[in-house]
Amino acid sequence: MPEEVKPTAAPETPRVPFDPVIPVFREWAVLKAQVTENTSRLNKLRDKVAAAVEQRGYTDHKGSQYLDLPFPIPAGDNEYIRIKRERRVSIIADEEAAERILKTKGEALYRRAFPPVPTLDPDELYVLLQEGHLTEAEMDEILLQKETFAFRGLTS
Repeated sequence: MPEEVKPTAAPETPRVPFDPVIPVFREWAVLKAQVTENTSRLNKLRDKVAAAVEQRGYTDHKGSQYLDLPFPIPAGDNEYIRIKRERRVSIIADEEAAERILKTKGEALYRRAFPPVPTLDPDELYVLLQEGHLTEAEMDEILLQKETFAFRGLTS
């Protein structure tokens, strides 16, 4: 006669207390992943569109380039009719050229354009401490701790 098999109870799942931060963090983590993915895709699309405007567009008197769309394209609260690749110009100084030219004009003009700028050498502070020119109290006054926090979700 076969032995009677008694049903066994399923092992009890341990109860985990609900923490209200879990759904908020989950939403943050999902949105962060989407933003990263969408930013990458957005940049790739922007580069393709900019290349098309550069190749096929027309240029205005300021150097900006345009490509007219064959029909309006609605997106959100906007309706796009043209794409603009805007020319922007900024002036930057070539320090090597300035230094080369001004050195030939004399020390006074060179120092007007390149004034000596005092900078703190933190390593030298420790040397001064070791040599006895600074005290520990003075070092504590000079070297301040700055506390910042970065928010990150950890995966491992």
